[in-house]
Amino acid sequence: MKDKATKSNGKKPIFKKWWFWVIIVVILAAIFGNTGTKDGVEDGAKDAINSTEQQADKTQDESTAQDDISFVVTNVPNDVTGNWRIATIAENIEMQDYALDYYKEHFKSDDEIHAIVNFNYKTTTKLSVMGNLLDVSVYEYVDKEEHDAKLLFSGMLLKEYHVNKDTGEIEEIQ
Repeated sequence: MKDKATKSNGKKPIFKKWWFWVIIVVILAAIFGNTGTKDGVEDGAKDAINSTEQQADKTQDESTAQDDISFVVTNVPNDVTGNWRIATIAENIEMQDYALDYYKEHFKSDDEIHAIVNFNYKTTTKLSVMGNLLDVSVYEYVDKEEHDAKLLFSGMLLKEYHVNKDTGEIEEIQ
């Protein structure tokens, strides 16, 4: 009867060959910076864990930013002031959580007023600057309001928030 460790042709499987294990040890030593001591392996493992934790923290921080949400900002039709801008999205996001990032990315002047129409929630969010605060007012969407400044923000006010531009702190007003 043949040994289970050999194939039918009499050769050992690759994981049973000595050079396979030598290569694995060399690779692990290179990855973990092993100096031949237990401390070297532990230090390498700690570095790998710290690197993974830093990546997770970075990913979490970035996820509070705009999460690959594309805002295409244009002028509002029939705006007589020239300061109104509009963006349309279809995302499951609460604009108050993104207001500060949006402000930093898209406002060219504190005189501007931006409307973000979210077709998923059927809301229109108004962003404007009041000193050191961003006023974030969420209105009920009115059909076709994105096409005319006279209709914009004509829906019922649902919620209002103030976002501190320095700290990012969000305070619910209404």
